Amino acid sequence: MKLKVNDVHVHLGSSSIINQKLLVKDIKNFRKKYNIDNIMLFTLDRDIDKNNKKVIELAKKYEYVHGLYWIQKTRIKEDVKILEQELGNGLVGVKFHGVFEKEKVSAKIYEPIMKVLDKKKAILLIHCGRFKDGSPLSNSSFVHGLTVAKKFQNIKVILAHMGGNDTSVVRKALESAKNIPNAYFDTSGISTPFRVELGIKKVGPKRIIFGSDFPWCSFRGMFYGVEDALISKHAKSLILNKNFLRLISKN
Repeated sequence: MKLKVNDVHVHLGSSSIINQKLLVKDIKNFRKKYNIDNIMLFTLDRDIDKNNKKVIELAKKYEYVHGLYWIQKTRIKEDVKILEQELGNGLVGVKFHGVFEKEKVSAKIYEPIMKVLDKKKAILLIHCGRFKDGSPLSNSSFVHGLTVAKKFQNIKVILAHMGGNDTSVVRKALESAKNIPNAYFDTSGISTPFRVELGIKKVGPKRIIFGSDFPWCSFRGMFYGVEDALISKHAKSLILNKNFLRLISKN
């Protein structure tokens, strides 16, 4: 890749669903191969507790690693203690996946987590699915993420897959988020440039952030979903690089 990239959506470890994986020993080569400056790193769905610890260790060791902690409803009290201690010390926020949690992110059980994130002005990256056309009946609906963003306005809420990785769902998510300034969209899973163009039109270039979803998705496929979009060079620079830096800024 000729352009320097910051990647907001990188998974560590292996998955129970796909064969691809990214191990600790592979991270250096991954960054070099794709000319990446910074990564936001969090575990895949296997060995969550073990990989959460690895993410914290890596985020403390390397300036280019910005850790997200995968939260689980079975250990809210423990996770709150860890976040109180580690946010700002390598960790920059948390990852939430409603499919694996079998719960929506706006559920009351997660409020202790959200209060910590709000106090720390941290990041909440949420998996958003296309299922049921973005309906609130789905635990991975963008609607639940926007509910959190409106209630906890200091949290930087990132709707992964641009709110649902389907043009009709993405359009709904963007429309719903227009007046919620702390709601952002990452481009992971978005191989159709039109959805990036739609994002620029609806919420502007400063709220769209590049994410590869590696190793779940092809890094090149995700990169060219942005690079091939009919948007300005300035907008591409914001999405691929500068928005990430502003997101992790403490100002």
